[in-house]
Amino acid sequence: MKNLIATAGTTLAIFLFAVCLSTHAEVHLPAIFSDGMVMQQQTHANLWGTATPNKKVTVRTSWDGKLYAATADKQGAWKLAVSTPEAGGPYTVTFDDGTPKVLSNILIGELWLCSGQSNMEMPMKGFKNQPVENANMDILRSRNPKIRLFTVKRTSTFTPQNDVTGSWKEASPATVRDFSATAYYFGRLVNEILDVPVGLIVAAWGGSACEAWMTADWLKAFPDAKIPRSETDIKSKNRTPTVLYNGMLHPLIGLTMKGVIW
Repeated sequence: MKNLIATAGTTLAIFLFAVCLSTHAEVHLPAIFSDGMVMQQQTHANLWGTATPNKKVTVRTSWDGKLYAATADKQGAWKLAVSTPEAGGPYTVTFDDGTPKVLSNILIGELWLCSGQSNMEMPMKGFKNQPVENANMDILRSRNPKIRLFTVKRTSTFTPQNDVTGSWKEASPATVRDFSATAYYFGRLVNEILDVPVGLIVAAWGGSACEAWMTADWLKAFPDAKIPRSETDIKSKNRTPTVLYNGMLHPLIGLTMKGVIW
């Protein structure tokens, strides 16, 4: 009986070990790198994520068939850059550290970060009793698979984050209605003039202080800025120095893009 129990215990341990390996044997990517994303054209675009520690990660781009490789460090983090062509798509990018992970419906074009306060956050549908002029008809006519939208969820934190919450969506009446009006009109204009795909990443919080979007190092020149030393020092989620940088901008640092509107 004891031998039977021991054998069953060994079998269970092996099974659990195999399950643990299988859950880690796949490349994990930040939310900004997902189906439907836009990558900056004609450049070396950064990609990063996590994988099995010390394991080789390969990345294959469908627009040219090239294979890139990097080795995950002891914590599983890896990073590399891929060459992007002129605007076009859709394409796929395949990541592999033993288990393939394919991102699809990727466009190459112009990628922009759109950040700031309420004048950036204000959606096309407007705020209460604050409509956006001509927005109703512009929303109805907004369907355009070459304009992609990503809204970063409001996040205020003491600790710099490695990822954001959000997803890529194609421009349509349903998605544009809740998207930043300033960002959408900017992106629509870029798309019309250049006739290329446009990706818009909105990271905004109305009423926020500029100090909240800055790092502690940047604020050294301003001794009156009260930089939090712990979570309990965060008295205002959108006005305490560094907290919005940590939660909403830090995860995007290193992203290859055309530029920023603020």
